[in-house]
Amino acid sequence: MILKKRGIKAGKKGQSANEAAMIIMFMTFFLIITLAAISDDIITASDNNYKALIQDIADVIEQEAQIAFGSENGYYHAFTLPAQLNGQAYITSILNSSSISSQANITIITVASKRPNVPINVTKVLPRDVLGNLVRGQNTARKEQGLVIFRPIPLTPAQQADCNPGCGSGGSVAPEECCDHMHLCCT
Repeated sequence: MILKKRGIKAGKKGQSANEAAMIIMFMTFFLIITLAAISDDIITASDNNYKALIQDIADVIEQEAQIAFGSENGYYHAFTLPAQLNGQAYITSILNSSSISSQANITIITVASKRPNVPINVTKVLPRDVLGNLVRGQNTARKEQGLVIFRPIPLTPAQQADCNPGCGSGGSVAPEECCDHMHLCCT
């Protein structure tokens, strides 16, 4: 009689252990699925934020060009483009149509992603009379003889000294800024 009671108790304990293991397994599975869904949402939000920042940079450049274009000759304004957008690199370029064809009369300003998984390229079309180049860092917009000219503000001699083949390691200048100013760097 005692053995039967012990056997029944042992069976109930074994059944409880199986039920607990099943509950833990289902909860772990649910947790994994929830974390996967949340991480996808976080990645999507990060990509959308990066795309919005690239669009904002393109809008800032376009506004600088339009303000300079609408101003009198002699207009000068310094502005800064960030070195990175949320820790991610980007590219800026200005293409004047006169370098392509004498019949076209536009300038194309492009801000593009350097992230391979976020292909975005924001293009702004401006009047033909916009020239120059832009760098990540300090730039100027000038109006001279009816032309809007973008130029980077040159690096100081101390900053140039930090732009070396070692990428300014330990220096005050970011390697990306050295690259934008056409100095040797390792990026």
